[in-house]
Order: sequence, then structure tokens, then C-alpha cells
Amino acid sequence: MSDLEQEIKNREAELEKQVNAGNAKGAAELYDPDCTMILPGRKEVKGRAGAEEVFQQYMAEGVKSVQIITEEVNGSGDWAFERGNYQMELGSGPVSGGYLLVWKKINGTWLIHNDCSTVNSSSA
Repeated sequence: MSDLEQEIKNREAELEKQVNAGNAKGAAELYDPDCTMILPGRKEVKGRAGAEEVFQQYMAEGVKSVQIITEEVNGSGDWAFERGNYQMELGSGPVSGGYLLVWKKINGTWLIHNDCSTVNSSSA
């Protein structure tokens, strides 16, 4: 595993930890202040405050757990992309899908710049 892949996986593990702990603010802090989120069934949001609102909505929907499975990481310099799948347990049932993240290194820290995902299956 490359150093870049390990760094991104470590950041992704922190995101998973924050969501599973119900910490919307902590999850949003892993996002670039100038981020964009494009998520299924939701309006596009921009900025860290928008990301926090999305995570607060997930918490309100009864998110019980999220599992993130990274399949590919690549990039160079201050930019990287990550592609994978996720499984999320909401109060209304399980949701799973795919995602593509664009990461940007800002002041030595990898932050999510763009977050796009799909829903492959949902009982919600």
C-alpha cells in the first residue's frame, strides 16, 4: 500500500469514527472549507457548514453506523481521489452505494474537496 493510500484511508477511518459517534461537526471538519457535496436525493451543498448540515440530517434520520470500503486511491502532489463503497444503517433500514471523493491537501492535511455518491440499494 502506498503512503498516499494509507494517509487517505486513515482520514477515511476518522470520518467513519466521527459519523459512528454521532459527531456531525467532527465529520464536517474533515472537509475542505470550500467543499462541494453532491449526494443522491439531496440538494448540492457547499462549504464546511453545508457538510455539517448534511451530517446533522443523517443523525436526525437515525444513522446507526456507517462502513466505508476504499477500493482505489490515486493522485499526486496536493490532489488525490478515492473511489469505493459504503454501507449505512439508518433508523429506516440499510442504505448502500458507491462514492467518489476528491481530496485536497491544505496546510499538510488531507481534506475532502468534492464528495459525490450514489445509492445502489435502500430500504429507507
